Amino acid sequence: MGQIFGAVAVLLVLLFSVLGEEVSYEGFKIYNVHTRTRTELELLQRVSNDLDLDFWSPAVLNKNASVMVSPWNDESFRNQLVKNNVEHRVIQNNVQRLIDHENVMNMIKTRKRRSTAQDDTIAKFDHFWTLEEIYQYLDDLKKQYPKLVRVMDYGVTHEGRPIKVITISAKEVVDEFHPVVLIDGGIHAREWAGHMAVLYLIHQLVERSAENMDLLSNTNWVIMPVANPDGYVYTHQSNRLWRKNRAPSNTVCTGTDLNRNFPFQWAFYGGECSIGYAGPTPASELETRAMMLLMAKYARVTQVYLAVHTCGDYILYPYGYDYVDAPNKAQLQELGDKAAAAVKAIGGPDYAVGSAAFLLYPANGSDDFIYGSFGVEYAYTLELSCSASSGDGFIISLEEMQKINKEAFEMFKVFGKFAGEQTVKPLTSSRQST
Repeated sequence: MGQIFGAVAVLLVLLFSVLGEEVSYEGFKIYNVHTRTRTELELLQRVSNDLDLDFWSPAVLNKNASVMVSPWNDESFRNQLVKNNVEHRVIQNNVQRLIDHENVMNMIKTRKRRSTAQDDTIAKFDHFWTLEEIYQYLDDLKKQYPKLVRVMDYGVTHEGRPIKVITISAKEVVDEFHPVVLIDGGIHAREWAGHMAVLYLIHQLVERSAENMDLLSNTNWVIMPVANPDGYVYTHQSNRLWRKNRAPSNTVCTGTDLNRNFPFQWAFYGGECSIGYAGPTPASELETRAMMLLMAKYARVTQVYLAVHTCGDYILYPYGYDYVDAPNKAQLQELGDKAAAAVKAIGGPDYAVGSAAFLLYPANGSDDFIYGSFGVEYAYTLELSCSASSGDGFIISLEEMQKINKEAFEMFKVFGKFAGEQTVKPLTSSRQST
């Protein structure tokens, strides 16, 4: 009977996502689970699919994992942990309360901002921005800093929203002679801290350009701050914890995990209704194709690629799809260690650095794609910090967001300066980028 109820409840959640109704996480719990042996880790991975678990931070041996569990699977999950003597504790009894608190605090800060005088900068990191605010910000920067900023569309989403890219260059245009740092954020819709960290970087490069000229003198920046616009809007309007895009998978389920949709070492991850569904075919999604187009355009001059995610305090590099070492693993590790040290130097957490498969689990992604398909030698996924207040998860306080922004910026500075020291491969034609 419990299994039948669980299946019906899952279908109701899926139906709400299709109809656009607001999804409630009333009664959902977050567990902190510590796996001490390989057997315990395999148990956690095995019950993940059976009980439709949602990992907010990765399950890694000898580390804590944060897992969200539905009310209808809570008893079964707890029984499995107790039966197998797996160390665990409940750190949040009701996820919906976290979401409600986040909404209230965001609303208060937004209203307060409207009623108080502002300084000379456009960006205000006192609330989580909507897609409309993000796109307006990019357009405002384009108007106010025409010799530094260009904004363009790179395709549209399933729901017809533009996918915007900003280029930042002290030379006015991104040419074919200077190194590029290529960045995307928000490919997973619910990872709001990632969106805001990328926007904070844009703010520093543009509105604080005079203070950060060392990041601009020989480095161009190409940034897609919201790689999944439809999903991001959906997290603000209907389902705060939505991860995928919003293209229908079938008549019941919606969405593809865009980070699993890249063609390099594509594999079928989960069913059409699963949180990690990789799509029906490689590069089936409009957003994936837009990112691939952007990568192709700037591949020759891109010296560093960064995919910004949350959460977990990880700096990951290829390969992720399998337990295979990248040819320049030592160099990837060295640069990643420098970025981790920069965070630690300002009192931030200890970031673990390593290949995605060995450090976490095998899965393909955008960094594998640009590394394996386009030969960009320094490609990373940054898993920014989780929230301490919400139980190591995606729902972070405004104060935590501001702290994460500053820590991420220290990493961006390391990667940006490194890129600027590299030499771009010689041109094979007279073509010049715009």
